[in-house]
Amino acid sequence: MSLTTTLTERAAAFVDRRTSRRGFISKTAVVGSALTVAGPTYVMRPGTAYAAVCSCLGRSCDCSSLCCDGYTEFCCALTGENACPPNTLLAGWWKVDNSSYCNGAARYYMDCNKESPACRCGSAGVCRGSDTTCQCRSCGNRKDGCTVFRYGNCNNQVACVGPIMCRVVTCTKPWELEPTCTTVARTDNNTRWHHRACLEPVREPTEGELAFVRALYPDFLGREGEEAGVEGFAEELAKGHGRDVVAWSFAFSDEYTTTVVEGLYRSAFDRAPDADGRAFWSEKLRSGTTPAQLAVVFYASDEFFAASRSNRTTYVERLYEKILGRTPTEAERSRHVQALEGGASRESVAAEVFGSVESRERRVALLYDRFLAREPDPSGQDYWVDYIANGRDIELALYLAASDEYLRRAAARYPNGEPKASA
Repeated sequence: MSLTTTLTERAAAFVDRRTSRRGFISKTAVVGSALTVAGPTYVMRPGTAYAAVCSCLGRSCDCSSLCCDGYTEFCCALTGENACPPNTLLAGWWKVDNSSYCNGAARYYMDCNKESPACRCGSAGVCRGSDTTCQCRSCGNRKDGCTVFRYGNCNNQVACVGPIMCRVVTCTKPWELEPTCTTVARTDNNTRWHHRACLEPVREPTEGELAFVRALYPDFLGREGEEAGVEGFAEELAKGHGRDVVAWSFAFSDEYTTTVVEGLYRSAFDRAPDADGRAFWSEKLRSGTTPAQLAVVFYASDEFFAASRSNRTTYVERLYEKILGRTPTEAERSRHVQALEGGASRESVAAEVFGSVESRERRVALLYDRFLAREPDPSGQDYWVDYIANGRDIELALYLAASDEYLRRAAARYPNGEPKASA
């Protein structure tokens, strides 16, 4: 999955040392959900089989995932609020009879359609519009912005609306909440068990949720979390937001991208970045450059070559030392040097070494050790070595951080969800 400037800029403000995290994800949950990792469902347990996958709106998901079931996502799963989000309006409703969620009474599902779409509806009163993205924000989300449909029993004075963006659910009759809604009923009992944790009353974070958040700080940011941040993120988990959403907020924060840049500077140049370099390359990461692409730029740079005494043989040897942790064989050294002498660019040589299977195996192993404190199982190793061929290492980090195994390890590292005792 490529990173876009818009998404990463919106996600980058999630983690900040100076700001309390209370309510932050609930205000920007659309971003967190939109950035949830794409790709086949992968259960992080040794020996388990990978699930069969289906194509759901261009996303590869477990065939039984919510993305594939055809219904629209609940608003609270996208925004944190069981209400129509801005730039939408209530355009219709249906009900489920004898709902256990409403103590045997009817439960009402209300569609929030896009307001003022960039299209003409005609007599149907609903249209697609060129300004609406149809998507599943993760395999664990149902689709939004996809269904062009209108029951027509709310806000009929509005002649034209766009597709359904999300739905609100309540035990209260729609016409008691929105005066424009009529009492004309539609029933779909197939949705009887559709539910989200975010529809439940807010509870206190569990010890496991607190431990999970505490573990994310050192694993992504290299430091212990401040209490306001830990409590704020744990509260969002208690509201029903997924662990993957919270982990993503760390992985695409300003602080984490800066940490990545600083690590690459130390690896390639044996020094800390200057202020301008730190700011410039951090912005590059937030704007779509992957860490792998940035690594190639650094290893192919004039500074790296100059530190190799501007000698092609020394340059190749240092590439192997920095990237693979070993000396190249005579055949490897000769092949790369000959390629450089024949006009090949340093970028092409650096990209070949960094993108090699050996490099990817090392990177996968390092991420498993970092997040799960173990070596990858053989099936996981093979899968992820292939998966990160395009430099998508961060997606492996996010899968590992969102796994049940990571949650169990976090609980062992932070018993009772408490911070570590001061030395």
